Order: sequence, then structure tokens, then C-alpha cells
Amino acid sequence: MSESESSKTGILIMAHGGGTTWNSMVKKAATPLIEKHPVEFAWGMANFVSLQKAVRKLEAKKVDRIIVVPLFISKHSPIFRQAEYLLGLRDELADQPMPVMHYTDEFVEASGVEVNESHFMHNMLFPPTLNQIEVNVPVQFTDALDDHPSVAAILRDRILALSEDPSNETIVLAAHGPNGEEDNTGWVQSMESLAAQVQQKQKEEGLPAFRNINALTVRDDAPEDIHEQAKQHLRAIVRQGNISGGVIVIPVFLSPGGREKSIAQRLEGLDFKWSGETLLPDSRLSDFLRDSVTDALLEPEL
Repeated sequence: MSESESSKTGILIMAHGGGTTWNSMVKKAATPLIEKHPVEFAWGMANFVSLQKAVRKLEAKKVDRIIVVPLFISKHSPIFRQAEYLLGLRDELADQPMPVMHYTDEFVEASGVEVNESHFMHNMLFPPTLNQIEVNVPVQFTDALDDHPSVAAILRDRILALSEDPSNETIVLAAHGPNGEEDNTGWVQSMESLAAQVQQKQKEEGLPAFRNINALTVRDDAPEDIHEQAKQHLRAIVRQGNISGGVIVIPVFLSPGGREKSIAQRLEGLDFKWSGETLLPDSRLSDFLRDSVTDALLEPEL
């Protein structure tokens, strides 16, 4: 499809969102898309209001379809599934609605969902249900980051910046992770694919393979017993790696914002190398966004 044919395609980039610096990194990564398409951002955990506002802004620009790019580490998440439902790609919610941490008053007014005091906890609204957003043009979803080659390339560079003796080094790829077991399995499998890509690239370049690359999640938001089990698993992997070599721990997080630092904190007292660098800022995330849209444009319109 030519650029002129795709000129009415709107791009909606979903990202968790954070402070001004966090959000600006995402916007900068999207620069190549902004130069060619109308682009809007929806921050939060598939937030009804944020998504609704983004859709309305794109429709006001007369787009004839919307491509949604979820800039999340993994598609194995209730956030991903809720966004699909809100935008009309699922008939029913697959999970309990995600809590509303922002736009609470707007949510109540715009969503048509009735709430009461029992639905509020810790300054968050836990809506009893969700209605779908009104969307007047076709919507396409692309994949999350998962095991995209750009992610593997970035992680490998993060590793190589700390590596001295690959054949005697254990690498730990540590991500936030979901609460559910099925989602966690899918999340870890994608990270294992990233690990395999890193090792393959070492082989292609005639470099030694790393002694081992472990992929795991820390599951900060899971119930306490699951969280503690994940913590002890992480510590055990690092202790074991130190028995016969060095350990490098790499956070698999999108942007720096503090959550990645908790990984290093829970390894207090253990020996490991750590830079704390996240995927952003890195120009290869722009490649991911551009590739996602290019692939979607090649698909037939709905």
C-alpha cells in the first residue's frame, strides 16, 4: 500500500505511562510514525477514558481506520485483552476490569457504568463492569514487544556492555510479569525466545555463547505468596550462577521509572553486575513501532 493510500490511517499507541520523562521517551520513539500519520497516545492499563479520548481525536482527524500498537513488554496480560474488548475486538471481557487510577470522574460520566463506595479501594476505582468504547472506523491490533528482534538486539547490547567472559557468565533477564499463571507462562516463553536470539547472534558473530541465559518474572503485583516465591527464585538463580562464574542481571522493562530498581533491591547481599538500563531510550524501539504499522498496513482492511 502506498503512503498516499495509508494517509488516512490513524495510529493509537498504548503504553503504561508514567511521569513527563517516561512519556516523552515513548513519544520520541514514535517520531517516525508522527511524521507520516495522525498519532495519539493512550496511557494507562487499558484505561477507558484515555482510549476513548485517543479514538475521538483520531476520528476528528478523519481517519478511515485505526492501527493500535500496544507498546507493552508482553501481550500475555489482562491489559491487552481489556483493550481488545474496549475497542470492539472481543465481544466480552475476558478478565475482571482493571482498576481506574486516573480520570475517575470522567470514567463514571462517560462509561455509563454505575459505581458506589464499595467499588473504591486505596484511591482506585474497581469498576464492576465495562462497556465498550464507541468506535466508528475499523480497528486493527498489532503485537506487543514480546520476542521482537529489536528487543533481542537491545538486550544483547545491554548484556555486552557488562560482559567480560561470556562462556562463564549467567545472564538473568528479569521482567515485571503478570499475576496469572497462564499469562506468566506465555510471558516467560517470549523471554526465552529473546534469550535464544541473543545466543544465536553470538554464534553468528563467532563469539562465545553465554554460559546460561535465564528468563523470569518478579511479579510485583501478584499476591504475597506468589511475589515471595518469585523473589526467592530470582535470588536462587543468582546464587547458583555465582558458583561457577559471574552473573549479569538485565531488567526487561520499557522505560526507567523506578520499578526496574526493585529487582536490584531484592538481590541485596548477592554478587551480580547491573546497569539498570531499560529498553528506552533506544532508536530500535522506533523500528519496532514502524515495523508494526507497516505490517498492519499490508493486511486487508476489516
